[in-house]
Amino acid sequence: MKKVFSLLVAALFLFVACDKIDKDKYIVFSGAVGTGYDSEVLIPPVQRVFVEKYTGVRCQNCPKGDQVIHTAMEKYGDLLVVAAVHVPNNFSRPFSGQPDLRTDKGSEWFNTFFSQSQGIPAALLNRQKVNGSLEIINPTGGFDDKIEAILNTPPVVSMLMKAGKDGDNRFADVHIRFDQTIDDPLTLTLLVVEDKIYTTQTSGNDNIENYEQNHVLRDIITDTWGIDVDADIQQGSQHMVRLNYQLPEACKSENCHLIAFVSNKETREILNSVQCDVL
Repeated sequence: MKKVFSLLVAALFLFVACDKIDKDKYIVFSGAVGTGYDSEVLIPPVQRVFVEKYTGVRCQNCPKGDQVIHTAMEKYGDLLVVAAVHVPNNFSRPFSGQPDLRTDKGSEWFNTFFSQSQGIPAALLNRQKVNGSLEIINPTGGFDDKIEAILNTPPVVSMLMKAGKDGDNRFADVHIRFDQTIDDPLTLTLLVVEDKIYTTQTSGNDNIENYEQNHVLRDIITDTWGIDVDADIQQGSQHMVRLNYQLPEACKSENCHLIAFVSNKETREILNSVQCDVL
């Protein structure tokens, strides 16, 4: 029998059956969405770095952080997966008549990892810890050495994701291969980020009009901390989960991307991530 993922997903999503499996091969919880089954696709053994940048439209140094991260993305390409989380304080208070880029779930991330006195910009790389403490990066300076240290580590899990559309229903197929046997509980998180959002942005002592905000966290499709990966987590096994979702009304699909990552449920450390365009 094919393995299943427990998908504790919000009730607003619509279920789309997958033709590759029979009805008795998947579990659909009350109000949940998705199917989980064995994957047979080729999943390259690639380690990526999830750059979780905390920012705000009234943050004086955040444009410099944007430049540094953009340079890193040019250097490392799709090995870097970036989400910009606008923080739940005055740094992200929108200018008059402009969109509020804060989200409730992104605010929960910030409040879990930082205190309200945390200076921004700040970044986490795969939510890694050093000597038991979360390693917080100031992204206004280069941090290639930290990126490369992660990239040079053999992946514990490898990931591949493809987006699709069935009529008006959007879905993402997330494939996971376990490159090592894992004893710890894992979660899978799926989120939407959007590029080319234009706002006023503070930079130094000035305000920049029509500043291009990229990689902006718009929604976390799963629960804030992901959904349980209830799979046979043995080295060499592969699984896929299909998640259905809706874009927030304000989002332009042509500017949106999906990000998925697998993390340790207890420590929150991210094992690997992947990104694809929205269809």
